[in-house]
Amino acid sequence: MEPIKILKIFLYVLLDLTPCLILALSPFRSHFRFSCLKTYLLIPLLFLTVFICRLLTIQGLPAAKIITVLWIGAYLALYVICLKLPVSILLFVLLTILNYGSFKAIIVNGLTHFLPFPSAERYSLLSSILLLFVYLFTFPFMYQMMTKKIGPLINEADNNRYWRFLWLVPATFCLSYYYNLYANGGIMAFSAKNSNVIFALLFNLGALFVTFLILQLLKECNDKLLLEEENHHLAMQSIRYENLNCRIEEARIARHDLRQHLSVMQSFLQSKDYQKLSDYIHEYISTLPSDSTITYCEDYALNALIVYYENMAKNHQIRFLADIDYPPENKILSSDAVILFGNLLENALEACMRESVPDPFISLCIKPMNSMIIVALDNTCTQLPERCKDGFASAKKSRTGIGTVSISKIAEKYNGAAQFEFKNGVFYSSVLLSP
Repeated sequence: MEPIKILKIFLYVLLDLTPCLILALSPFRSHFRFSCLKTYLLIPLLFLTVFICRLLTIQGLPAAKIITVLWIGAYLALYVICLKLPVSILLFVLLTILNYGSFKAIIVNGLTHFLPFPSAERYSLLSSILLLFVYLFTFPFMYQMMTKKIGPLINEADNNRYWRFLWLVPATFCLSYYYNLYANGGIMAFSAKNSNVIFALLFNLGALFVTFLILQLLKECNDKLLLEEENHHLAMQSIRYENLNCRIEEARIARHDLRQHLSVMQSFLQSKDYQKLSDYIHEYISTLPSDSTITYCEDYALNALIVYYENMAKNHQIRFLADIDYPPENKILSSDAVILFGNLLENALEACMRESVPDPFISLCIKPMNSMIIVALDNTCTQLPERCKDGFASAKKSRTGIGTVSISKIAEKYNGAAQFEFKNGVFYSSVLLSP
């Protein structure tokens, strides 16, 4: 091969590969496995590999098919070596960039054929100039998508379970690209037809639209997770605030009562009736609440929630029974557990507070069974709640109770179900979770 031809190929590969490398690394600046210097030292090795492969590809089409597959494998291997991220995320980004690369190659070769210039070679100087022209109009959009859309999602990848499947979307477009290219005799032959170039343009716009839509849905999903986490923190702060108010009120009452107790003790001291004083002190100590910490489960948020409603129930003279064996390691988000059990306990407490019967009660039972978690909550309820289309009517307003709907949605989220039943003055709530 002539040196001038090799030089043209070298220039084209340099102009072609550099922007793609920028796109490939721009979303991952905080995820390099090595230092930036060591990572960038691999770029000349990659460039040399691509340059040699391009030289070999010119020799014949059969070799090009094998080399194309090897390119994808080499790119992915370097990705895995250099970046600390799941392979599914790296594959999604890599395939998206490969689709973009195929698109610009088709456009450049199409323009090379149809412009009124004598040279129609793929690696001519004209091709390099056209490549820069195509990058001028398309690269800013791709760079924005990589840095503004994909970058933030990668940093929140631990909250998302969809990446393991999403790479199949650009993979489908990538396979379609390569099939159409090699089924029509390669890039040069494919780009020689005006209709093929228009098809590639529309096909790429569709691929970019689908990719953009997926990234937008992922962003909304992450925003929803963040919102649920914020709601969880707000719920916990509300519980702590209510507990603090209860403790302040109890302290105020205790100070008031202490003055009365001290007056009685003072009278016993003045009359030197030490036996009655001792009996009175012993009786007073027995009425004091226990200062031991109550622990129902290892989930701090859920334990605080149960303790809070237990204290609320005792303050309203409602018996509270709890038999809890909540597995410390399960796939249920703490925020979802707070929503589920918070609604169950709130509904039960409000129902008991409305009752005028003696000895109202709340009984909560949580038990694991194989890979499932069974929740049963029973509470006093003499008035049958009115049923609505989606559940039970709220006692506060003439509408569907939000609590029972929320409980059902959480159960469905974890492949379970919720059931509510009223019988013989007791309301039975049963929830099955299969995380």
